[in-house]
Amino acid sequence: MGWRAFAGRVFGKQAALVLFLLCALPLTIFTALITPPSQSPDEVAHYARTLGLLRGVLLSDKHQMTDPLTGKPEWLTTISVDAGLLSGSFGAVTLTGPGQRPVETQQDWNTIETLPQNHALLAVNLPNTATYFPAAYLPAFMGVVLAKYGFNETPLHCFLTARIFMALSYVAAGLGALAVAAYGEGLLLTVLLLPMPLFLGGTLNQDGLLTAMTCLACAFLTRNTRAARLAGLVVFAIVLGAKPPYVLLMGAFALPLFAPGFWRRFADMMLVMLPVAAWTVIIALFVVVAYGKVQYHPGPLYAGDHSVMMDHANAGLQWQILAQRPRRFLALPYYSTLQFAYADLISLIGVLGPLQLQLGHGYYMWWSFALVCAMLGVLVTRRPEILPPRVAGVNFVAVMAAIGVTYWLLNIIFYLDWTNVGLPYIEGIQGRYLLIFIPFLLVAIPNLQSLPGLRRWRFALPPLLPALPAMALGLYDLGFIPLKLVLNYYLH
Repeated sequence: MGWRAFAGRVFGKQAALVLFLLCALPLTIFTALITPPSQSPDEVAHYARTLGLLRGVLLSDKHQMTDPLTGKPEWLTTISVDAGLLSGSFGAVTLTGPGQRPVETQQDWNTIETLPQNHALLAVNLPNTATYFPAAYLPAFMGVVLAKYGFNETPLHCFLTARIFMALSYVAAGLGALAVAAYGEGLLLTVLLLPMPLFLGGTLNQDGLLTAMTCLACAFLTRNTRAARLAGLVVFAIVLGAKPPYVLLMGAFALPLFAPGFWRRFADMMLVMLPVAAWTVIIALFVVVAYGKVQYHPGPLYAGDHSVMMDHANAGLQWQILAQRPRRFLALPYYSTLQFAYADLISLIGVLGPLQLQLGHGYYMWWSFALVCAMLGVLVTRRPEILPPRVAGVNFVAVMAAIGVTYWLLNIIFYLDWTNVGLPYIEGIQGRYLLIFIPFLLVAIPNLQSLPGLRRWRFALPPLLPALPAMALGLYDLGFIPLKLVLNYYLH
């Protein structure tokens, strides 16, 4: 057996499937069982959406009420859910130490376990998760149905079963992506083994599952058939139901621009985009409300009275601030990116818990190295088809432009709808929001043979060889991430 055949067997698709299953299944299940309830970003709000499905609620109820603290009218978007079931997601932690670190004790678990079975309806205000199309909550919904109606379990066990079903769905979507991909398994495996999506995959925050689904959509995109593209379009449309600002990335499914069949690909893309557009219009009209804030004074860019107290985001005032000096449309995203670059990087790789458990500077540098290796590896891994230089160049420009414009749009949206009025920077962008961009690099990064002057290049690496650093880190994380969770929450 030659070295090429040996390397192809050791670092081929089967190895990717086995390694991912070995790392992801125990880690996500462990996360689901050991992480205290509510110790994941917005987990209670995500669980409330899941419980809303038990009553057949797809859209929240948008209504106006009077704020008891300020006496001002306020818009809410609420979903009524079973109060007893929801109580299982609140959790109970003991705050200890100088930094008030959350610690889980046996008494805390007993407190959650013995919560009364209160079946009264509780209206929960969900200004963020109410806008998400509920398809990604179906695994958690099935877990609750099984635990509640199949085994008559307590609210805590219903909650944990919902987490386990989300973990299994993350693993299934990841395995599907690696199995379907015609090339780029190394990059997909690296994204799927990152601590951030792995951790979220074992909780009720749907961002982990949406990342795996994006990997699956892009894996379908690597296969140059209409059926595979349609499958990828449908999967990514489900992602867009929760993340409409990423809609420009759907243009990747119409590429390449100059290959035969472009208009058919474009028509398929527009057809699948119709339900996404319809959902976006519906939530804009009937669901979206301004985010409530702790009372604050407006920032230095606000031209009005700075002594006034505000308690909501205000898109109208923020738009005026941007329009007063149009260069702010570019300057604010640029300087905010520079200001928060390291925070975004580490939260892309992995900041666990409710974004408070960091994993160490050296650890993040190793994972950054693994990501770079996997991306560069796309240049030299085997592909079933080598595109001509012109086509590869247009694909690169188109996808990178879509990523760049989408990132800019995310910043503007967060400035309008999340950032305190008048601040000279943008709040709210988290590194995990950028994970969706990475799988699309499979379409953007050309093979070296597609570059001018390198058409005779014949060297190609097996799929997983560029992912060696990620594979090593994934195996390391089998012990490291559980240890960090146990040390943070249980040893005190």
